[in-house]
Amino acid sequence: MVTTYPDSRRRVTEVSARISQLDDLAIAWLHAYRRNHPEADSWAEGFGTVDHCVKTQERVFRMAEQLVGRAIDRLSVFAALRRADAVARESSGRLQESAPQTRHLYLQGRAVRNDDHRREPWFSSLPAAVAGCGVIDTLLGAHGVVVNLLPPEAFEVQLGRADQRWLPQPQAGQVIILLDEAPRLDHLRAKGFDPITFDGADPAAFAWAIFELASRAEAAVTQLSCDCHPVFRPVPLGVAVAATSRSLTSPRWLTMAKPRPAYVPA
Repeated sequence: MVTTYPDSRRRVTEVSARISQLDDLAIAWLHAYRRNHPEADSWAEGFGTVDHCVKTQERVFRMAEQLVGRAIDRLSVFAALRRADAVARESSGRLQESAPQTRHLYLQGRAVRNDDHRREPWFSSLPAAVAGCGVIDTLLGAHGVVVNLLPPEAFEVQLGRADQRWLPQPQAGQVIILLDEAPRLDHLRAKGFDPITFDGADPAAFAWAIFELASRAEAAVTQLSCDCHPVFRPVPLGVAVAATSRSLTSPRWLTMAKPRPAYVPA
């Protein structure tokens, strides 16, 4: 009897082609969005040392449309994002005196201090976190989202304290973000989390992550369930990844240049 196996190489090629088509559609949508909304195009150009990768642009544009659906003006959304870029740039090397006063941002359960960013390498994300949280505070006002930032050690300690059974249940208006240089995503999934990675150097990526995590937590809280069948829902977890991580160096994360009109010979 002859055993035959599927042509795995052909299948990989087909999958890669489909992914490429999806990437092309996403890029085309981004170009169209920037062309139709000058305020989005201006923000996407970046400010100073802050660059916005393709993935962050896509996420932010979709967040902006969700906020528009909540009666928040699109111009206000991108104005807040532009201010966040300026805060992050001015905060490089230090945290501004006013920045840590963000009402809803905590580090391991306590208020963020000016010197926190000097403690560990991954805390270099704090200026972006402060600025991104400020965006959500500005747009959602008093009903902002409480954000708790955790370095890897503190996160693992909390897991271990409950004999590896600790799992924070989704709560409306509260999110957890892990600051990590090289996250072990399979480890997080095995612990019961649904990790969402994003650019830890971009305040807009932080703003999107806070908004997305809060939306997922709200959906989990309001989702109907029955008592007859046990239901397990992975806990949404934001993971702010260092820009040097391999997970952020794929073409999907690269900065997209401003769309230019095609050259037409005279």
